[in-house]
Amino acid sequence: MKSRRLFVLELVVLGTFLFSCGFPGTHAILPATGTPTVDLPPTATPILTLPPTGTPTLSPSATPTLTETDTAPILPTAHVSTPTLAGPAMARLAPGQKIDITFIHMVDVDQGWGLGGLDKASDHVFHTQDGGETWREVTPPQPAPGASASITALGYFLNADTAWITYGPPPGTYDIPPFIQVWKTEDGGGKWTYGSIDTSLVTGEAFSPYFLNFADKQHGWLMVFLGAGMMHAYVALFMTVDGGATWTDILDPYTDNDIQSFSKTGMVFADPKTGWLTRDSQGVDPSPHIFRSTDSGVTWVRHDLPAPANEPTLYDSYACGTTSPNAFSAVSVTVAMTCRDIDTFKIEKDYAYFTSDAGSTWQTYPLPSDYSLGEGLYFFSPQSGLALGRLIYTTSDGGKTWNFIQQVSWDGQFSFVSVELGWAHVFNDQGETALVKTVNGGKTWAMLHPVVGP
Repeated sequence: MKSRRLFVLELVVLGTFLFSCGFPGTHAILPATGTPTVDLPPTATPILTLPPTGTPTLSPSATPTLTETDTAPILPTAHVSTPTLAGPAMARLAPGQKIDITFIHMVDVDQGWGLGGLDKASDHVFHTQDGGETWREVTPPQPAPGASASITALGYFLNADTAWITYGPPPGTYDIPPFIQVWKTEDGGGKWTYGSIDTSLVTGEAFSPYFLNFADKQHGWLMVFLGAGMMHAYVALFMTVDGGATWTDILDPYTDNDIQSFSKTGMVFADPKTGWLTRDSQGVDPSPHIFRSTDSGVTWVRHDLPAPANEPTLYDSYACGTTSPNAFSAVSVTVAMTCRDIDTFKIEKDYAYFTSDAGSTWQTYPLPSDYSLGEGLYFFSPQSGLALGRLIYTTSDGGKTWNFIQQVSWDGQFSFVSVELGWAHVFNDQGETALVKTVNGGKTWAMLHPVVGP
């Protein structure tokens, strides 16, 4: 980041991050010279290479007339750095060890990825080939933190073979590391390479990797949260065009861009140029909105969402924000809008919004009146999706109608590979956690008992 003046943040407000695809769902940057390759113990290589779960097929032919810039981004010149990994790698967990999976991303009925560890930690990376019962330890050789420190993993999982992992201090930690690594594997975690991000010029009162997202094997983005104050949630956005070997700072708090205000709730890129970003102003900005970029994240254009057709005065008494972007193409996206009564600030009304013309027009459908938005909307296509919270619903007509499936007594981070087959890392009000699986769309859930496999 170009340090043109001291960047002082007044008040730090850190939230709990779920990762994208990640955790629940990523200054100029280059890898260490030669891009080191680290060989790990021989393991079975997954035999499938599948598209990411729920990732739609893009429609290159659907190219609308846009008022936004549609040219390739001009990125800053990269600054060369050759960091040395500081200290020994984190110790691996022993076979047979019981573990907590705190984030899950399944690819098919058998194969998937997990983040987790011991005692609800999220510092190890695992791969399963038996539907989540046993997990092969595939943690990259990330340097271990100090005795009194901890780190948290954030991942993006493209398919059964290809994934990226980065680490940062957990929320509430204010020391900015001099470098962070973004690790990449293309064989299911058997071998890892890394690119390093030089953070020596980053200034802020916090440092937490926020969203990590890839449009394909080459183009990816890492958003880092740097602190908050005065209705701002400051972020830096880094981009790679070579699969993570090098990274470039394309947006930071010095950038004159509206996205620095308010809490960001989701980011997804439909292709190497087109991204969508949601956020929640909690009523400070009376117009809920979504941002769209057509130059790979360098600039973002705001699209205000119209009030629902059945409640044209909703914004007069409700504070609304957007979340859960599901991108199907460069011009097609579904988002959730959550609305809280201004007097009580309880979630009272939720809506599904869908556009097929890059945000020029929107279709709006209310979510069930008894539904309290949990993780949000999870769409497989513009027509087929799930509303995931303590009340689970499904739709087959793009949100026009919703069918009640089940009520549960926990919150969860979900991963579905079809409308029927899904997994969830769940947690209740007593602080208990578990890994569960459904084969009937959420009607019933069976508990899994994850252990480290041989």
